[in-house]
Amino acid sequence: MGSLSGDKGEKAIALVLRYGALVSTLIMALGIGLALLRGSAGSLAAYHRLRPTLLLSQLMRFDAAAVTEVGVLLLLLTPIVRIVAAVVTFAIERDTRYVLISLGVLAVILLSIGFAVR
Repeated sequence: MGSLSGDKGEKAIALVLRYGALVSTLIMALGIGLALLRGSAGSLAAYHRLRPTLLLSQLMRFDAAAVTEVGVLLLLLTPIVRIVAAVVTFAIERDTRYVLISLGVLAVILLSIGFAVR
């Protein structure tokens, strides 16, 4: 990717990775901070994974475990968003080969997540 649009694509991908990791880390730190303030820090280590249907309602109540879990989920989603950014970048460059490769990698990851969630 030596073209001008390629440089912009590389910068966009780097920003996704950098800020995805930063935001998720800050959210996890907020969750841990909430747990420490509320005296429930010991419960973070022993808490059971929250059900996705309850995650949003518990997040709205600033439940420490829910905030921490959202941070972890964002951290796990960062590489997926990076692949989507790569697909868009390659599509803008009209590099069909790398669009298809990136879509294949994305499909494998999404299928793996789908099988793991079941």
